[in-house]
Amino acid sequence: MRPREVIEARERSGCAFVPVSPAFEWHSFHLPLGTDAMVAEGLCRAAAQRVGGVWFRPLSFGLDEWRPEEQLLAWGFAKDDRVYGMNFPELPLRSEYCEPPEMQAAVRNRLKAVAGCGFRHAFIVNHHGGTGQAPALEALAADLATEACQVHFARTGQFADLDEESLRVGGHAGLSETTWLLAFRPELVDLSQQPDGELSVRQTGILHRQPTIEAQYNPRRVSVAVAHTLRERVTANFVAFVRERAGL
Repeated sequence: MRPREVIEARERSGCAFVPVSPAFEWHSFHLPLGTDAMVAEGLCRAAAQRVGGVWFRPLSFGLDEWRPEEQLLAWGFAKDDRVYGMNFPELPLRSEYCEPPEMQAAVRNRLKAVAGCGFRHAFIVNHHGGTGQAPALEALAADLATEACQVHFARTGQFADLDEESLRVGGHAGLSETTWLLAFRPELVDLSQQPDGELSVRQTGILHRQPTIEAQYNPRRVSVAVAHTLRERVTANFVAFVRERAGL
């Protein structure tokens, strides 16, 4: 955007939308490494188009942890294996994570600039589910809020109110997250990259409640209709959240 376009957007709603989620994290073979970032960005863009304001490209930061024993055993690892985030030994690519101070510094810089430009409300939007990510960003939003520029934190998942089993079963890169990306960036989903039938958690990096992902929860079973409805419901609920917080 050129300066006058930014000023016009600022005057329309006073809102700036700042997605914060990793753009380089393993999401199996059928989803891009930037899945979390693309979902967060997609929701920010959709909201800005409806209420006005500006939306940014994602700040690529993600927190995670050494996987605890119960997760390791559930996914077919030994209890004393050392696995951080999605850096499974069988996967061909490593994921990028950060420490809290790195993320905090980048978000502070962005919000300082946003406030300096006269925006009255900033919305930090997160899709990454790594341990510590949401609490850290929520605390940062509270710390950065001023009378001149209120800062609000939102998780994409808090706006999903569909009673669909496909959105309740299947963790990272699974059926539910495939639905999310199909909702906001359908052109980035390539289901042909997954075989049909059962899948291995360790070999695909799709998180599940047991080492083998049952055929009915294979991401190839994703529903385009559910994805479309998810986009409409999540966007509408987030826009309502924004309007209420910003007094629009």
